[in-house]
Amino acid sequence: MNRTYAADRLLDRLAKSEKKGTPKQLSGECAKAGIRLPAATIRTWIHQKRLTPDPNGHVTLRDIVPLLRQRS
Repeated sequence: MNRTYAADRLLDRLAKSEKKGTPKQLSGECAKAGIRLPAATIRTWIHQKRLTPDPNGHVTLRDIVPLLRQRS
């Protein structure tokens, strides 16, 4: 299987996810899926206004996917 194809399918699955969490929690979820995404990167995206957390500081996993696609 083509590695790029597998990565795209994985990101498509993550794009449908309703999981919410802190940057650290979402970093862990990405790690389970085989994607290395440090919590600091997610915090940077929040600071840069590329992601908008809810009042509790949680971000939805599906909101991270477009930023992951740009990064790769």
